[in-house]
Amino acid sequence: MKDLILKYTLINAIDYDGQASLQSVIGKMIAERPELKSKIKEMIPEIKKTINEVNSWGLKKQKERLKKLGIIIEKKDEKKVLPELPDAKMGKVITAFPPEPSKYPHIGHAKAALINYLYAKKYRGKFILRFEDTNPELAKEEYYKAIIDGLKWLKIKWNKIDYLSDHIKKFYKIAEVLIKRDKAYVCLCKQEQIKKNRFEKRECACRRFDKKKNMKLWKDMQKKMKPGRATLRLKIDMSHINTTMRDPSIFRIIDARHTRTENKYRVWPMYDFANSLMDSFEHITHRIRSKEFEIRKELHVYIQKLLGYKPPHITEIGRFNLKGVPSSGRQIREMIKNKELIGWDDPRLTTLVALKRRGFHPEAIKNFLISTGISKAEGVLTWDVLEAENRKVIDSIANRYFGVLDPVKISIKNAPKLKYIKTNNHPDFPKRGKRKIVVDVRKIYIERDDYENFKGKEIRLIGLFNIRLNEISEFTGNEIMDVQKIHWVSEPNIKVNIIMPNGSAIKALAEPSVKDLKINQNIQLIRIGFCRVDCVKNIKMETVLYFTHK
Repeated sequence: MKDLILKYTLINAIDYDGQASLQSVIGKMIAERPELKSKIKEMIPEIKKTINEVNSWGLKKQKERLKKLGIIIEKKDEKKVLPELPDAKMGKVITAFPPEPSKYPHIGHAKAALINYLYAKKYRGKFILRFEDTNPELAKEEYYKAIIDGLKWLKIKWNKIDYLSDHIKKFYKIAEVLIKRDKAYVCLCKQEQIKKNRFEKRECACRRFDKKKNMKLWKDMQKKMKPGRATLRLKIDMSHINTTMRDPSIFRIIDARHTRTENKYRVWPMYDFANSLMDSFEHITHRIRSKEFEIRKELHVYIQKLLGYKPPHITEIGRFNLKGVPSSGRQIREMIKNKELIGWDDPRLTTLVALKRRGFHPEAIKNFLISTGISKAEGVLTWDVLEAENRKVIDSIANRYFGVLDPVKISIKNAPKLKYIKTNNHPDFPKRGKRKIVVDVRKIYIERDDYENFKGKEIRLIGLFNIRLNEISEFTGNEIMDVQKIHWVSEPNIKVNIIMPNGSAIKALAEPSVKDLKINQNIQLIRIGFCRVDCVKNIKMETVLYFTHK
C-alpha cells in the first residue's frame, strides 16, 4: 500500500512542478482504482506523510524514484495533441496568425494563434504574427499592443511580426499588373447595386471598361475620388456557383489617418486579396483557421494561382463560443460606450485581458483550448468547462485565507484566552509556512447564511474551536467533531471589495493578512472561492479582489 501511495503522489507531484496535493492524490487514486474509495479514510495519514516527504525532494529526485518504480512520465506536448499536417517537412513548416488590430483578442483568437504556433513548434518551423491592418478607421495602437501582450501572456512566441500596412506599395504594383492583364477593373457602381448584381449574377457596364480607362480610374482612386465612389474588382465569373467568386472587390477607398502609415495611403486592399497575398509573400506552408472562412478558400487559391504563387495547405477548424458571451468587436465597443460593460477587461467577457483579470491561469487556458480539438465541429461551451481546467492549475498555487460575506457579529463566552491562532497558508503544502490570525472572541464575524442556518447548533469555527452558535455563543470544546465547519474573521479585519463574474461588486471582511498580498496573486477565500488580487487598498482603503470561480 505504501508503494501504491508513493506512486500516485509522485505522479501528481511531477504534474504540478514538484508539489503534490492531498485532494489531487486522492482524486487520482480513486479515478484509476475505484475500489480504493472505501479505504481512503484510513489511508489519509499515510498519504499526508508521503506527500510531505515527496514534496521535499525536488523534481529530479521525484522523477528518479518514479523511474525506479518502473513508470516513466512523458509530459504532454503538441506532438501528441495535434494530428500530422499534410506534406509537412521538418524545419520547413511556416504558419501564421493574422489578427486585425480592431479589438482586444478573445479566447477564440487565442485558439487560432495557439494551434498555428504549436504546429510550427512541432515541425521546428516558423510562426509569424501578422497584423492585417487594412482598415485605418479601426486599427488602433491600443489593439496592436493588446494582441501582443495577450499572446505573450499565453507564452506564444513568434519568429517574426509582420504588418500588412508595410506592404501597400507591393499591393499597388500587383493591382496594376492585374489591370494590365484585364483581370481587374474599377467599378463605379454603388455598393447596393454591386450586391444586387452579384445576387442576380449580372454583369455591370463597368466590367467593359478598357485597360487604359481602368488604369486612369485606379490612379484617380488614389488621389481624388471620394470614399464609396469606386472599388477595384477582380474579373472572374459573375455566374459562378460560389458567390465569393463573382467579381469580388479587392480595393476600396478609406480616407482616414492610419495609426502606422498616417495619411500616406487612401486605397486599401480587402481581406481576401490581402490575406491570400500575404500568405504568399511570407511563404506560408500551412494555415489552420476558423471554419467561417471555408467558403473563401476557393477565392484565395484562385488569387494565389493567378499571380503564380503556390497555395498553402489550409485546415479549417470549428469555431466555439462560451454561452452568453459577446465576442463581436463592434458589439463590445458599443456596450462599453453605453457603459453596459466596464471595459475590454469586464469579467463577463472572454477577452484575454478579462480572463487574466479574473484570475484564469494561462496554462489552464492553453489546456482548455487544446482540449476543444481541431475538428470542424462547432459548439457552444459553458464556463464550467474552462473553470474546471483552471481549478486543476490554481488549486495548488492559491493559498487559503478567511473572508466573510454579509457579516454577522457574534461573541463567545467561556472561550479559552488566546490572542491569535497559527494556520498553514495552504493545507496541502505546510512548507509554504504559517500565518497568524488575531482573535478577539468578543468580536467574531461569520456569514449571515451560516448564522441563520446553524443558529442554536454546535458548529466548529475552522482552525479555532467548537461553539454553540448564537448571538452570544458558548464555547463547547477543542475536539474536532463531526459538525459543520464554518469560516470566520475577527477584529482587526480589512474591508474587501469583490468584483463578481456578472460585473457586480460585493463587500466583505477579510483577515488582516490579505492586505499584504501582491497584485495578480491567486488566492482562495475558504468556502467562498478562488479570487485574484486586483488592488491592495484603493481610494476607499479597500482591497479589491476579482472572483474567479468556486
